[in-house]
Amino acid sequence: MNETEQRIDRLERLVADLDARVGLMEAPRPARVARPAPVATARVRPARSTAAPPAPAGPAPKGPAPARPTAPTPRPAPARPAAASPRPFWQDIRREGLEDLVGGRMLAWVGGLAVLLGIAFLFALGVSSGWIDETARVVIGAAGSGGLLALGVWLHESKARTDAALASVATGVSGLFITITVAAQVYELMPQLLAVVFAVGVGVVATALALKWESRGVAALGILGALAAPVLTGVAGDGGTMVILFAALASATGVLIWQRWDWLAMAAFAVATPQWVAYVVSEAYLVDDASQLEQLVVLIAFGALGVVVAVGHDVRVEAKRLRSSSAYLLALNAIVVSAVGWGALAVTAGEGAGNAWLAGMALTHLCVGLGGSRLLRLTNDLRLLSLVIGAVIADVAFGLIAHGPVLAIGWAATSVGFAMLVRRGPRLAGPGAGVLAQAGLGGHLALSLLSAIAVSDPVEVLNGYEALSPAGAAAIAALAAGCLVSARIADERSRAWRVGLDAVGLAAVAVLTALALDGLQLVLAWSFEVVALAAVARRTGDDVAAQGAIGFLSLAAMHAIVFEAPPVSLVTGLAEPAAAVAALSAVAGCLVLLAAWVDPDGSDFRTGRPELRTALRALAALTVLYLASTAVVTPFETDTAVDSALLSAHQQGQMVLSVFWGFVGLGTVVFGLRRDLSVVRIAGLALLGVAVTKVFLFDLATLTSVYRVVSFVGLGLLLMAGGLMWQRLRPQALSDLRETPAGVR
Repeated sequence: MNETEQRIDRLERLVADLDARVGLMEAPRPARVARPAPVATARVRPARSTAAPPAPAGPAPKGPAPARPTAPTPRPAPARPAAASPRPFWQDIRREGLEDLVGGRMLAWVGGLAVLLGIAFLFALGVSSGWIDETARVVIGAAGSGGLLALGVWLHESKARTDAALASVATGVSGLFITITVAAQVYELMPQLLAVVFAVGVGVVATALALKWESRGVAALGILGALAAPVLTGVAGDGGTMVILFAALASATGVLIWQRWDWLAMAAFAVATPQWVAYVVSEAYLVDDASQLEQLVVLIAFGALGVVVAVGHDVRVEAKRLRSSSAYLLALNAIVVSAVGWGALAVTAGEGAGNAWLAGMALTHLCVGLGGSRLLRLTNDLRLLSLVIGAVIADVAFGLIAHGPVLAIGWAATSVGFAMLVRRGPRLAGPGAGVLAQAGLGGHLALSLLSAIAVSDPVEVLNGYEALSPAGAAAIAALAAGCLVSARIADERSRAWRVGLDAVGLAAVAVLTALALDGLQLVLAWSFEVVALAAVARRTGDDVAAQGAIGFLSLAAMHAIVFEAPPVSLVTGLAEPAAAVAALSAVAGCLVLLAAWVDPDGSDFRTGRPELRTALRALAALTVLYLASTAVVTPFETDTAVDSALLSAHQQGQMVLSVFWGFVGLGTVVFGLRRDLSVVRIAGLALLGVAVTKVFLFDLATLTSVYRVVSFVGLGLLLMAGGLMWQRLRPQALSDLRETPAGVR
């Protein structure tokens, strides 16, 4: 047998081996029976192997023999699924059907609710009709409620879990709470301490049953019924009622810590909160030491219990992410406790006590947020939410305690702290920290801005009705410092915030300068700020500093043109020549300095468009021309100006201005031709065009006939000279050699 036949034989053996392996893997398995049959199970014949018959024997191939087929590795048993979360009621309707749901569940629960209302009506009717004495009413209510509770427990334990048993237990628990409340508060048949013991005992029983059976119905009718017991029985809120209410809410808290029932947390908060709030508010009008102490005890007790209701389950299971319902409930509890405590203590002990309560609430939340990871093992989400709540309460307390510029200074300083969180937040507590830190930064800067506006009153100051007060100046300076410092803290990853903070800070500096100074002093101050920002931009390459320099320069130029040297000065002359010359000279000097500091490659300080240097030089030249034009007209508009026989002093000034523009335009054109600068040539031609337009439109209408002739003749000679200079100095364009004859080339 040659080598080819050996290879073919080896391949046939490999194919046969693979066929045998596939047959073993595809063999049918015995069917899995869901329930054991009452008779003996039938034997299941083993499936026949589908393996192919072995290949005919031949000479043994060279090399290692093929491995024997082995049985497939058994698959691991699937993991036991975790306990499913409670289904919504619409899934129950879909699974059981509407008829079964109404007949099997709703009848039992509605019946329990009816029995509970019947117990409440029994007490009310017995009181109004006088059928039985107080002791008998309490005994009947306690016996009936206890019997329902015992019946429900027996039914649930012996007859399997039924909705009738659960409804009976829930009704019995609620009835016991109502009975204890009426016996202690209305009839005064037992001491309040004993009533509290009984209420706590009933709450413990309800909590234990709800946890053992995982029954939402027991929690609903039992715990919520206990919380609503004072309202159902019409008992006025006092110290004993608050203790019983606290015991009922504590039992609800135990259920919520063990079970994840968001609806029960919301319902318990909604039922219990109005009752203790009404008690605290009513105690606020009893001005004595005992009422103040009771207020503090109720506020602290129910506030702490509300926190446990909101996040107790998340802390117990060490949830990585805080649920939205828990966050909302925690924030709502903090708002209610803070507001009610401030209002009640302010009425009882004065505004200082209310402010101290807010400060304590803020400090508590801030301490929990900063130290909760080590002491309480809180998650980052919960710590961050506590920090945000503490910061908000601290802002409110600070706004009530501080006044004037202290508000702006404090909020600006707080914004610096949030800027640190913006920079380090994502590394400390995840992406959510950065979002909340940015919100805190923006919110505190907005508060500082509003406070600065309220203290400084910029509208009245700019209109000249008031002078800038030291408090207003301090508030605006604090805002500017807070923005600029926060921008320095924010790193490159927060470029948008850095640019925005720098812009707001520079705007605050500009406003503060405008409120503090006026006239030439304001223009000079803005010019100094231009130089400072340009130096920073040239040294560090900061785009915001470069843009800020241009912005301050624009403000200085607009103020100089509007107030020191308005455009009407070209007709009437300068009112204050010294101030106008100084202001326009400062603007022109800033433009020249910025143009000189632009890099030789044409960039704006470090980066930008290459046309900036040319634009700055052009604006500087235009400013100097505007200054010179007003200076030319001003001597003819003074009281010492003398009218001639043919022209008034005003007409003489306008004629001189036209001549001045013509000569300057011609000189600019000649300079552009000699240096071969197209921009300069175009500027000179534009100025000549302005001079021609002025002569035709203004001088023609105001000058006498003799001076009209002189103006037009002089203008014509000037333009002809300009044309001659253009033709002599302007290089001729090279002719196209393709159009030149071959012999001439």
